[in-house]
Parts: sequence; C-alpha cells; structure tokens
Amino acid sequence: MAEVAAEWRRDQESLGAALVCRDNGFYADAVSRAYYAIMHAAKAALPNDVKADSHNGLINQFSLHLIKTGTVESEWMAYLRDGREARSIADYKVAVVFTAVDAQDACDRAIDFLNRIRSLLGNAVVPAG
Repeated sequence: MAEVAAEWRRDQESLGAALVCRDNGFYADAVSRAYYAIMHAAKAALPNDVKADSHNGLINQFSLHLIKTGTVESEWMAYLRDGREARSIADYKVAVVFTAVDAQDACDRAIDFLNRIRSLLGNAVVPAG
C-alpha cells in the first residue's frame, strides 16, 4: 500500500511538471514528464507482488496483469506504449521539435490515464484531486 501511494505521489508530481512545462513553452519536456506520470500510475496499478524495473518490463507486466486479465481495457496500453516512444524521442532526438499541440495532447493523455487508474484503485488508495 505504501508503494502504491509513493508511485501515485510521483505520478502527480510528474503531471504537475508536465503542465508547468506545457504552460511555459517547454514542449519536449512536457511530453517527457507526461509519460512519467503515466509510468508511475501504471506501476501503482500493478499487483503488490509484481515489480517492473524497466520501461519494457513495465509494459510487459501491465499487459500481463491488467490488460490480459481484463482488469483494464486494452486501449489504455497504447497510452503507455505511445507515451514511452514520445518520451524517448523528446529526450534523445534533439532535432525533433515538439509543439504546443503535442504537449497538450501528451498532458491530456496523462490526465485521462491517471483518471482511469484512479478509478481502478479507488479513492481509499488514491486520493481524488
């Protein structure tokens, strides 16, 4: 339970950073931080005994324990995969220019993903807001 709360706290911090970056024109950083919000929420959603120590490991574990079991709808997998890809481009391909629209889309997707995970975990584990 403590680890879920810690992951949730980090996803909220990452989302906050993404929004600040978006609002201040740091679009690549907003895209990157939005992915980290999704990543931490996905980690919070995993069963307590399941760990993911890499981005690929998280995708695999999320798929195995949440998508394939029907706990989370399959369309949410794209948020995790696409977010990871966008984060990699934002962090490592400096010639790629991200726009305000890209940053807004990434933040919107992160908010949607966090809301879905909040509904899965419930307010007893994850406070609203």
